[in-house]
Order: sequence, then structure tokens, then C-alpha cells
Amino acid sequence: SSREMPPPRGASAPPCSRSGPRIALLAVFVCYCVLLLRNSGTQEVTRLVPASSPEALRARASHALAGMAPHDLARPSALGGVPAASVSTVAGAASVSVSVSAGGQSQSSNGTSVATLGKAHAFCTGPFLANTAQPIKTEDWMLADEPPLAPGDVTSVHVPGLTKSFLEKWAKNKAIICSAADQRYMTWARNWAKSLQAHGVTNLFIGAMDAEALKLSHAEGIPSVLLGRMIKGTTWHSANRYKIRLVQAVVELGYDVLFTDADVTFVRDPMPFLLKYPEAGILISTDLLVREKPYPMINGLENTYEVVGKFRADLNVGLMFVRSTPHTVRMMNHWAEVANADMSKSMQTFFVKLVREYATCLAPDPKLPHLAPCYNGTVNVGLLPMDVWCGGYIYFVERLPQRLNIEAISTHATYQVHQGLDGKRERLRHAHLWYLDEADYFSPPGGVLSMAPFQLPVWMHDEVFLKRYQDGGDLRDDHKNRTLMHFELVHYQLSQLRSALVVAAILGRTLVMPDFHVLLDNTWYPMNGAWPGFRKLGPFIAPLDHVLHMTQLNNNNVEFRSSSFLEHPCIKDEFAAAQRLSVAFEVGASAPSTESLRAASRVVMPMGATQAQLVGALKNHPARVIHLESTLNIVKGYDNDSDQQKFAARINRTPMLWCCVSKNVANDLFHERFPPGHIYYDFWYDQAHTDRFNRKYSDKWDLRVGP
Repeated sequence: SSREMPPPRGASAPPCSRSGPRIALLAVFVCYCVLLLRNSGTQEVTRLVPASSPEALRARASHALAGMAPHDLARPSALGGVPAASVSTVAGAASVSVSVSAGGQSQSSNGTSVATLGKAHAFCTGPFLANTAQPIKTEDWMLADEPPLAPGDVTSVHVPGLTKSFLEKWAKNKAIICSAADQRYMTWARNWAKSLQAHGVTNLFIGAMDAEALKLSHAEGIPSVLLGRMIKGTTWHSANRYKIRLVQAVVELGYDVLFTDADVTFVRDPMPFLLKYPEAGILISTDLLVREKPYPMINGLENTYEVVGKFRADLNVGLMFVRSTPHTVRMMNHWAEVANADMSKSMQTFFVKLVREYATCLAPDPKLPHLAPCYNGTVNVGLLPMDVWCGGYIYFVERLPQRLNIEAISTHATYQVHQGLDGKRERLRHAHLWYLDEADYFSPPGGVLSMAPFQLPVWMHDEVFLKRYQDGGDLRDDHKNRTLMHFELVHYQLSQLRSALVVAAILGRTLVMPDFHVLLDNTWYPMNGAWPGFRKLGPFIAPLDHVLHMTQLNNNNVEFRSSSFLEHPCIKDEFAAAQRLSVAFEVGASAPSTESLRAASRVVMPMGATQAQLVGALKNHPARVIHLESTLNIVKGYDNDSDQQKFAARINRTPMLWCCVSKNVANDLFHERFPPGHIYYDFWYDQAHTDRFNRKYSDKWDLRVGP
């Protein structure tokens, strides 16, 4: 975990006596015996380890279906995990037993307090483990621009802190997995590391882009090296050159490397797949959204030569496996050279140019049809299958591996439209791939409020209409305006969510959000309701961030959880056994009191219930989960107008925008100037109001482009 400072170069060795080595050997022997005696006692503790059975892996791969669309496959079983009878932490020849103190800190057998990563998950099974890794001491020499070398060690010319001895210590079978992050992105790097550790992967490290990131990694027992000192205010493109340096450094030292961005999360161990292709110099992910029929997969990879050369799919250097050969070393150096010469473009742009323009790919070897000999035929490049090494759209929106019952290996949180990191985090939470939530996230104060799936408009059950809709066409379709239908559908669901949110606010509970059905996809530019050449038009289940703004929900203190929350492996069994109360709303019913229904499992409330009625019946109910059987027009809101206005102000900015209509559609349908072409959803579409942009609406909401 740390190494001693080597003696200064040129320093003479101190004199020694004959008895010195003998005394040292005797001391080592005594320490060894003491450790054996200590570890043979009762110091070991029970902890949870991930199950490695095929059934557990399959469940893990398909878990993202939990709480998803009713159109999808059946929900998966719970994630696997088995308690190990007695597992001790081993470091070299010495074994250190670890226990958890009452304060949540791990205590080593010598009484030293150990900081833990994800300590709140000590109660979880499967991959959601309390991290018992020992923190790594950050020595002063680790922060030096040129750390001193131990005798015989070799350092990289690109990353002085990365040495051959470091890689020898942490690599496995001459291969290592790494990512890079500065202090701002260490949360994502931690989740990245946790997703690998959850599946027993230990050959990993983080390239720290500043000293703070190095210290944070070490504090949580994650191996790390300092890539160099970033200049304050460094642009995104120039900061990404650190990632090229990291790949350069590893392959230069003779090790294979799987490099990924920090927002990649692993669903299972990636190395077995990669090691199946020893002839590949580089295996790289893509931003493919569809596998074109003329280019079927070959030997488990995308049709690399055809897809790269003819279809010209975008390569994604945010996940790439590079074997260390003289040719790949030369190629990585060439990549760095051309990328450093022009900081105005992304490093990915220059890698694609390297493959397609500077040194184009040759026709494949008939014996290796799945690989394209690129870089003047010296480096075999393979494209990783998009439904196993998934981009964000494939995994979170299309949910292709879940639908096809494919065991995904990773997901890269790309294609996050408009919302950035908060949207990415919520997608991972929904898929049970976010490992860093503390215990209070899983036990919200005041309890949980769940709700039945949204009721949908009658026309959503008309198969003839839906078939007509899915056949494609223009947003100005004469049969029924697609944009209007999309907003009608989303707003119908938002009106039900509005009722649920006010009930949750009145009762002081956290709302478990249901899934939204939509007709149109969401992107950054004008389109025909779907990514070009990819998806037929709706309906489909969209990620929550397509309809609601995650950052605005957090900023306005709207307490919520995603639809899959109650099926999270940390709490599924606990909530299944907890007391629940189901609430129905009927016309003419009278509101019961709390005392009369404390032991009840179901209660009927009056339709259009008042705040006083909700508080009297449900506010102090002991049920861990209160479930609303319906939410359409069930409540009137707050009894006090001032309180109702405050509630409206809290949720007013939380709906998302939909993007985008084209110039012609904007002109023809809405008689609006273009750009912009986006349209905002509105919680209050069904009543007279002034929207977030101070635009006034009468009794009927109408589509307005912008602002």
C-alpha cells in the first residue's frame, strides 16, 4: 500500500556486522509466528461476498428491467450474493482481521480506524458490499513531479509516477484496468472502481489528475498515481490529453490496458471477454445505435472493417483495450502527437482520423475476419459489440441487452440529453448500478409513498392507431399531429404525478416515481421524433430524465426515488416484509382517522381529498410504505392558498424540455420563429396559469416553442 523512500543516489551503504542478518531473520520469524497465532483465533468476521454463479451473473445483467416498462420482459430475480462464513483481508503474507465499529468505521486488529467506501451497505447482499480495503498512505514522494525510483525500477516517460513496480503489484496476467479523474470527478471514479470490485476485479487503478484526486483514491484503498499537475482552468480537450498519456505510459511499460472514462460502470468482469481475442491490438467501443443489416457481427465482434470503413460509425475512446506491442506503442505515440498539436478538437477526433485518414485500414485477413488491420496494417482493431459493451442510449433508453436477454458487460453513460451528471447518476440508480448511496438514501425519513402506474389516455390502448403511429411519417401527420399527441400523453401523466407529489409533501414522505410513456424521443437537435435511422416512433418507456429535470428536483427539495427503488437488492426483502398501507380514492367515501386504521392494510379515502383529511388519516400512520392505488384527480391540494402557491413554485421548474421541432414544423404548426425548436412540459397545462417564463395561459394550454 506504500513503499519506503529509497536511499539517495550515490549514498554509501552503512557498515554491518555478521550478527545483523541473523538478528533480522530471527525478528521476521518471531513476527510471522505472532501473526499466525493472532489469525488462528476469533478475530475474523463474517462479511458479504458477491456470488459468482452463472445464475447470479445473469440476474445481475438483467437487473435493470426492475420497475421498467410493462412492455418489457418479466422482472428479474434479486441479485445474487452469499455470506462468506469467515473472510479475512489478506495483504501479502500477513492477514488483518476487520470488524465494523458502532460508529461505522472499520477497525483493524491493531485498533487503527480505517475509512471505508460504501460503508453504509454493510447490510446488503451481492455486489453492494462494505469496502474493507485498507487505505493507502499518500507519501510525499508520490506527489513529487519526478518521484524517486527504487533500485532497478523503471518509470514511464509520459507519467513519471507510473512505474513498472507499480504495475507488477496491481496488474493481473500483465493486464490492468484504469480510468482518470480530477477531484471534481472522483465521485464517478469511485463508482467505477466499486463496480469492478463488486465482481472481484482487483487489477485496477485511477490516474489522478490532481493531488486531491490522488489522496481521495488512497483514502478509500484504490491504487492511484499522479498523472501530473493540471493547470487551473484547463479546457476539457486539453485535460483529456492526460488520458492519452495514461494509455501511452502503460503500454510503454509492457502491460495491456483497458482504459475507460470514469462514467463507465461494469455489470460484470470485463477481462474474460477481452482475453478471447489475443490477435487484437486494440478493441474499442462505438457510439452505434443500430446494427445495420448489411454488417452482421463476426466472431462476437461488430463487423469492424465494414462498419469503420463504409458505415463510418463513431468510435468511442472512452472505453478501449490496448495490448502492448511495438506497433500499438507507436500508434499511441502518434495519437498523442497529433492530438497535442491541436487542442481545439477532442482526442477522439484524432483517434478516428488516425484510423481512417492518416493510416487507413486494410482488408481483413480471411483467418481473422472480425478484425481490421489498421495503422498501415500493423494493428488489428476490433469493435466491441454494442449490446454487450453498451453506450448510454443502448442500455438506458433502448434497453437492448435486457430485451434480448444478453449479459451486458458495461454501460457508458453517454447520450445524456440536457442534464449532465445528475441525469447520469439517476439512470445508474434506476439500473441499480450506483454504489455510493449512504444508508439514509435507502431509509427516507417519514417513509415512502409509492403509486400505481400512470393511467394512460384511451387512445393509447387503440392498437390500430398505435400501428399507424409507429409506421413513421412527419410530425405534421394529417391523421393526428404527433407533437400534440406526445404532449397530451406526457401531460396526462404529469397531472397524476402532480397529485402524488402534493400527497407526498403533505405527508412528509418520499415519492417513488413511476415510469413515463412517451411517443417522441429526446435529443439535442431537430428530428422527426426518433434518432435518425434508429427507432420507429413510440410509444416507449423513457428514462425519468426525459420528462423531469433531476437537478431542478434536487434544487427544489423534491424528495423522490426512481421506479426501481423498492426492488434494490439492499432493501427489497426489508421493504417486502415492512408494513404497507394501500389507499384507494372513491367518490362519496368518508375520511377515516389514523387510530381506526393503524392495523389496516387498505383504506378508502374520498375522491378530491383535502389536506386536512389526508393529514387526519395518513400523516402519522406507522406504515413504512403507503401506496396510492390511483392518482388521477384524487386530491385538491393544500387547504391554504399560500401553501399551495409555495408548492407550485417548488415543482414549477422541474419538468424537462422536449427537443426539437425543425424550422418548417415550427413555422407551419406553431407560427414561431426558429430557433429555438424545443418545447417545455408544464405541470399546470390543464388550468389557467402563468408558466415559468411568465407566459400566461387561459383555460387551454397550447404548444409554444422556446424560449
